Amino acid sequence: MSVGSQLGKIALPWRLLGRTEFGLLLANVVVYSAVVVLDKQHNFLSPLSLQLLLFEASMLGIFAIGSAVVIISGGIDLSVGAVIAFSSVVCASVMKLLCPEAEAVGTGVIAVAVGASLAAGLVIGMVHAALITRLGLPPFVATLGTLIGLRGAGRLLAQQLFGSDKVPAPAPRFRSLYNSTFHLDLSAMGFGLSVRWVPLLVFLGVALGVGFLMRRTVVGRHLYALGGNEEAARLSGIHTGRLKLLAYCLGALLSSLAGILYAAREGQGNSQTMAVGYELSAIAAAVVGGCSLRGGLGTVGGTVLGVVFLTLVVNGIAMVIKIDSSLYEGIIVGVVVILAVAVNRWRAES
Repeated sequence: MSVGSQLGKIALPWRLLGRTEFGLLLANVVVYSAVVVLDKQHNFLSPLSLQLLLFEASMLGIFAIGSAVVIISGGIDLSVGAVIAFSSVVCASVMKLLCPEAEAVGTGVIAVAVGASLAAGLVIGMVHAALITRLGLPPFVATLGTLIGLRGAGRLLAQQLFGSDKVPAPAPRFRSLYNSTFHLDLSAMGFGLSVRWVPLLVFLGVALGVGFLMRRTVVGRHLYALGGNEEAARLSGIHTGRLKLLAYCLGALLSSLAGILYAAREGQGNSQTMAVGYELSAIAAAVVGGCSLRGGLGTVGGTVLGVVFLTLVVNGIAMVIKIDSSLYEGIIVGVVVILAVAVNRWRAES
């Protein structure tokens, strides 16, 4: 073996220290360890806490990855929470219309309801792209409009069809999308976990699929080019309008997917209180994961680690600060996001 290759192997770990993903992995370990030490009751190590962390990270990861794609392409989507809420109403409404008796709801009805929700998400994504590319609206304005409008539309739909702001979806087969679990034996650690496998499997599938799209395909490279310099991408022959359509449709589709799972969790579609503020959580996870709000930078792997980091911080605050932890949550998360943006900008300029 040559001296150069030996030196390359020695230098590899040091090169990894400069990578966003490695830094985030280290930050996750530090945060988790700190909470475990500071939590005097040691609830953060309990199976129930780990199960909750895994579920919340899986759910946040599904729509945060969609937001990351939009941000990488140079856009922003403020309507994520509203899309989740609206999709939950669509899913619950279709099920109730097709089969009013919850116990009689079968796989076919659920499939139609899920398909309708995903179709609604695609339409919303197309509307976003049309507002931005055809009317020339800034992404902030276009998605802010749907952020406000979709919650009203979901409430109007529920009121017109069922006379209520909430649409019940108690069908056992539908709720099994959330309730189905498998037991993970961790006897080496002295306990086992009951993992809600559907959200976890969806999250892993989304992460792998979108990661492959962004890193291993021409379309993914074009999305990075679009976010880095739209005018240069256009002049090089890239169809920027189609790429924006893809990015916003993918973001809305993943938000709709999350809305279906939240509806299964709560047993209802709810356009008023479901997923309020989730768009900020998605953007925060993407930014902490290394996505630049200027576009052109970021990875799916970094976003996944950003999701884990944000989940650990939010849940860790409640474990460490036992009384009125919500008073401090916004401040701490805000500081984390500001620091992440500052670090990303410093790395881009260095």
